[in-house]
Amino acid sequence: MAEPDFDRINAAIMRAGAKWDSGPTIVSEFYDAGASATERFGLSFDPERAKRDVVATRNAESALFKVVAPPPPHLDWRGVNGGDYVTSIKDQSNCGSCVAFATCAAIESRILIGTGNPGGSIDLSEAHLFYCGAVNACESGWFYTKALAYAKKPGIGLEADFPYVPGNQPCRNIKPVVTVPRYQTAASQIARKQALQKGPVIGGFRVFQDFYTYRSGIYTHVTGDFLGWHAVCIIGYDDNDQCWIAKNSWGTGWGETGFFRIGFGECGIDSDVLFYDPEISLLKSNVAATKPLRSRKKATA
Repeated sequence: MAEPDFDRINAAIMRAGAKWDSGPTIVSEFYDAGASATERFGLSFDPERAKRDVVATRNAESALFKVVAPPPPHLDWRGVNGGDYVTSIKDQSNCGSCVAFATCAAIESRILIGTGNPGGSIDLSEAHLFYCGAVNACESGWFYTKALAYAKKPGIGLEADFPYVPGNQPCRNIKPVVTVPRYQTAASQIARKQALQKGPVIGGFRVFQDFYTYRSGIYTHVTGDFLGWHAVCIIGYDDNDQCWIAKNSWGTGWGETGFFRIGFGECGIDSDVLFYDPEISLLKSNVAATKPLRSRKKATA
């Protein structure tokens, strides 16, 4: 497949006054691939119902957060109190398993935070979550609540016990090491930032063609067609740059070595989909205690 016209995309970025750079990435060749490339996403849901849920949740939060102190203006869980609580970038490849990757990424970080183990090694099995919980869903995708229901019971095992291979795979009933007994949702910006004080959360947004070519900066949509919905792990925010900081699942050859920044409110990230804030419970003695864990670290970037 041919690469897109990066000069034209960068010209559109300049005209829009946007602050990001377009260029070759590991997925930019899919720019004109249309539906054949949508397996790089995989967030499947009823957008109208989801938008109503966001509005209802935001209205419920409005009174609560009137009396809550404002969160700090910047947070990035790759550098909190000198520690990195974000695990390595992975690649979902040609399977619509983004929900499983975003969910595992958030839970992995919550484990590192809850055990006070920055830079620690924990690698959950996206294959276990997706191929057992969603069953033959590479083409159809999945939704957060279904992933979190499977994470509640039976839970998620380790990558070493069920390695991820893109493309529908038979389920392996491996031993879970973590569960999500409960989760909260967040809709308003302040509620989302407060949730992030506990650790990374799960979010999503609309993907347009130009997102394939993102290499650095604060992404805002400037050109290209809408392709589908995508789930990612939100690891922080920056009020000065007016953006969320996120971990993608497209490998390190895309974006800022696999991470990206996206403007507040961009591509429906704040208006169309809730953020999901999981609470974890570890089941294996060699990784942590058995009761639900909360962050022992105060988030100060």
